[in-house]
Amino acid sequence: MHKAAGKQRDGFSLHLCSGYDKGLMAAVWILIIFGTCMIASTAVGQTTSNAQAVLTTLIRQLVFITAGYGAMWLVNRVFTMQRFFSWRWLIIIGYLCLMGICFVFPAVNGSHAWINLKLFTLQPSEFGKPLMILLVASSVWAMRRHPRMKVDYGQYFRLPLLFLLADIILLTLQKDFGTLTITAGIYLLCASIPDNPGIRKRQRSTLLVISLIVIAAVGLMYSGVLADIVSRIPGMEHIAVRIENTVNPYTDVYGAGYQPANALYSIGSSNFLGRGFGNSARKYGYLTQADNDYILAVIIEELGVFGLGVLTLCYAMIEYKLFGYALKTRDTVSKVILAGTGTYIFLHFLLNVGGVSGLIPMTGIPLLFISSGGSSLLAASMAIGICQRVIARIRRHEMGLRRAETEFSGIVADTGSMQTAIFTEESLTA
Repeated sequence: MHKAAGKQRDGFSLHLCSGYDKGLMAAVWILIIFGTCMIASTAVGQTTSNAQAVLTTLIRQLVFITAGYGAMWLVNRVFTMQRFFSWRWLIIIGYLCLMGICFVFPAVNGSHAWINLKLFTLQPSEFGKPLMILLVASSVWAMRRHPRMKVDYGQYFRLPLLFLLADIILLTLQKDFGTLTITAGIYLLCASIPDNPGIRKRQRSTLLVISLIVIAAVGLMYSGVLADIVSRIPGMEHIAVRIENTVNPYTDVYGAGYQPANALYSIGSSNFLGRGFGNSARKYGYLTQADNDYILAVIIEELGVFGLGVLTLCYAMIEYKLFGYALKTRDTVSKVILAGTGTYIFLHFLLNVGGVSGLIPMTGIPLLFISSGGSSLLAASMAIGICQRVIARIRRHEMGLRRAETEFSGIVADTGSMQTAIFTEESLTA
C-alpha cells in the first residue's frame, strides 16, 4: 500500500522533483516577478509611439516565463549526468551550428549574436554558459570512474578546453566579449574544483596567470593605454569607446557616451528612495535599452535603495544556497554544477551592475531573471532546474544520512569495570 501511494505521489506533476530547495526557488520567482513589473514599467516609455506597448510586452514576457519554467521543469525531471554524457557531442555540434547561423543575420549593435525568427530572437551563446558547466562536470564524472589513472591537465579537461577554444573564436567573431568573459570565468572556476595530483600544478598556475592579466588590464584601462591599443585593432573601435566611457562617462554625452551618461543621470536623480514606481524620466527615449542592459538604472531611479536592496538580497540568497550546498556535498560533480551555476549568475550580476554604474566597460550582459530576453531567461532557468535536481539528491542521500549519523549514539565497549561511548561519523560517498 505504501509503495503504491508513493508511486501515485511521484506521478505527473508540474512541481520540481521532491527535495528541491524552496528558498532558492522563492528567490528566483521574486526576481522574475519583480523583473516583469519593471519591464512593464519601462514599456510605458514606448507608449508615445505604440499605445499597446505595455500589453504586448507583458504578453511576450509571460510567454518567456512559461517557456522558462517549462525548460526548468523538464531538465529537473530528466537530467542525469549519464544522459548528458551520452548526448554531449550532439549537443555541442547543435550549439556550434546555431552559433554559426548567427552570422547569416544582420549585426545588432555591432554584434552578430542573434538569430532573428521574426516573432522572437534567439541568442545561442546564452546556452553556452550552462553547457560549459556541464562539460566540466562530465569530465569529472568520466575521470572518477578511473581514480587511479594518472592524467595531466590537458587530458583531464580535453573536451571542455576544445569547446572553450571554439566558443572563444566564435564569440570573438560575433564581438560578444561579455559572454566570452563569463564563459571563460565559468570554466576557470569549475576547472579549479577537482582535486587530482596530475592537475594541481596547472590549476594554480592558470589562476595565477589569469589574476595577473586582470590586474594588468585594469591598470592599463584606467591609464588610458588599453583604449589606445584596442582602437588600433580593426573592428574593435566600439570596444575602445566603451573603455573610454568607463574612464570618463561624460566625454561624449551626445554621441557614443549617450546611454552610459544617461544611466548615471537616472541613478543620480533617484533621491535615495526613488521617484516612485512608473515615474522614471529616462525611459522615455533616453535609455534605448531600458528593458534590458540598462534596466537596473530604471529600477534605482524609480525605487531607489529599496529596489536595489530587493535585487541584492535575492541574488545573495541564490548564491548562498548554491555555494552552500556545493560546500556541503562530497560529490565533486555536484560541486562543479552548483558552484559553476553560482559563478554564472554572479558574473552576470557583476558585469551588468558594473557596466550600468560605469565602473567597468558595458558588455551588453543582461541582469538574469530581471532583464527582458527569452534566451537568457531560458538558459538560466535550465541551470536552476539542474541545480535543484542536484540539491534534491544531496538533501536525500547526503544531508539526511549525515544528520542520522551525527546523532548521539554510542557504541558501548565493555572494558570490564567501565563502559566507553564511542561516537563515529561515517564517510559518505556520492
